[in-house]
Amino acid sequence: MQNVSPRIDLVVLDLDGTILDPYKSTAFSPAIVKTVKAVQDLGIPVTIGTGRAFGMVRDYAPQLGITIPVLTTQGAVIGDPVTGKVLFEKLLPLEAARKAADWIDRQHRVTAIYIPDTDGSVAVYQNVAGTDHDFYDHCFGTPRIMVESFASLVAAPDAKAPVKFITIDNPDAGDQIVPELTQLLSPELYITRTHPILVEGTAQGVDKGSGLRKLCQILGVNPQHVMAIGDSDNDIPLLQAAGFPVAMGNATEGVQAAAKWIAPTIEEDGAAV
Repeated sequence: MQNVSPRIDLVVLDLDGTILDPYKSTAFSPAIVKTVKAVQDLGIPVTIGTGRAFGMVRDYAPQLGITIPVLTTQGAVIGDPVTGKVLFEKLLPLEAARKAADWIDRQHRVTAIYIPDTDGSVAVYQNVAGTDHDFYDHCFGTPRIMVESFASLVAAPDAKAPVKFITIDNPDAGDQIVPELTQLLSPELYITRTHPILVEGTAQGVDKGSGLRKLCQILGVNPQHVMAIGDSDNDIPLLQAAGFPVAMGNATEGVQAAAKWIAPTIEEDGAAV
C-alpha cells in the first residue's frame, strides 16, 4: 500500500525547548529560520503556539517572518503579531485569581503574574527578585513591576483579572507543586508544567489545545490538517488537537506518547528536520 503524506495546511511551533533555548534569550538557528521560510514559500502558513505572553511573541514573530495570528499565553490569548490586535482573550476568574495570589504570597517563591490592559498590553508583576535575572528576563519578559504582594493587585471589587501566572518549581531541588496547586485551584484554574522549572496557571479549559481549535476557527483551517511541534507537558493538549503531532527528541515522555513522529532534539534543530 502506497504511503500518502498528510495534508498540512498550518504548522504550529512551540518556542522554548522546540526552536528556542529554554534558559536564555538567543537567536533562532539559521536552520530554523531557513526551514520556516521554505515552508511558507510552499504556501503553508507557519505560526507560534507558546505559553509566552503576546507582547513577547510579537518580538519573535518577525524573526521568522510570521504574520498570521499567533497562539500565546497557553492558549489564553490569540493575537495579530503585526497590528498587536487581540483576537481572543480568556482571563482567570477573579475569585480564583485571588486564591492563587494568596497562595503565592504565602509561598514567597519567585512568581510573575500577567494583568492585561484595555489597549491589549500586559503588565507583568514579579514578587521576589531572585538571583538569575537573565533567566527571568527570558522567561517572564520585560519590563516587570516589582511588588510585595500579589493579593493587593486583585483585591479591589473592580480589579482586572490576570490572564496567567507563572512560578518557579524545580523538581530536581525537591519541588513538586503541580498536585498541590491543582487541588487548591481546581476546577477554576488549569495548572501545568511549561518548562523544566516552571509551572503556570490559566483559566480552566484554557490550554494550547483549546487555543489551537480557536486559532483554526479564526483561520478557517481544519485541526486535522495541522502539524504541531512541542516538547513540554503543556504541549500535550496542542499535540492531541493537531492532526499531525510531532514531539522533539528532548520532549517529556508524555509529549512523546502524544506524537505520531519524534524529531531530533533542539540541539540538532529537530523542528527543522
